[in-house]
Amino acid sequence: MRVVVVEDDPMLRTAFVTALTHLGIEVVGSAETADHTLALIDEHAPDVVTLDLRLVADDRPADAGLRIAERVRALYPEVALLVVATDPTVEHVKRLMALEPHRGVGLLAKRSLGEMELITDAISRVAKGQVHIDPGWVRDLLVPQPRAADAADPLASLTPRERQILSLVAGGLTNLAIAQKLSCPLGNVERNLSTIFGKLGLASEAEQRRLNRRVVATLMYLRAENRNDGEGKPR
Repeated sequence: MRVVVVEDDPMLRTAFVTALTHLGIEVVGSAETADHTLALIDEHAPDVVTLDLRLVADDRPADAGLRIAERVRALYPEVALLVVATDPTVEHVKRLMALEPHRGVGLLAKRSLGEMELITDAISRVAKGQVHIDPGWVRDLLVPQPRAADAADPLASLTPRERQILSLVAGGLTNLAIAQKLSCPLGNVERNLSTIFGKLGLASEAEQRRLNRRVVATLMYLRAENRNDGEGKPR
């Protein structure tokens, strides 16, 4: 696996590159600006780019890393993106997960950089086209609150087929890719998604205007799955 690291703090950049190298990950270059990042992608065609959310230079915006991620996704949609952050806002998460195509993106807590298994898992997931959000943040994201009857599991009202489709959405697949994977008509997937959004309380016109329903449904799925993992429940 080939990785480009974007981090403008020299000590942190060296430490992260060293950690990835020890994990057997090939770091083909490191950068601290958008132009340098794009040049490295042109030269090395990496599988994944990791980016610090808040590049520390005084003249850079607080979301500088995310802005680079948006440029990379627009120019190199096949490159997976893993944003590393200390205190992301809900808006940061929504922007990251709304990138098109909706796959191969992740958010990793900077505190996790000392946990080798967490780093390799996050990089591996986004490299495979999946969506990854640090479990410690999933429960804190602003998503619609489940009805009282479904408080134990906001996905409890979904059928096994609907839950399967939602899991594929959370994995970053498009509607067409889901239809191909399940060997069913595209219309069936679209109807199922409409039903899923309705059951999760995401069907109102106001909600559609305010949020990307695929993003919110994905966050609800990840939150439920992480809670189930923590309680030792089978998926």
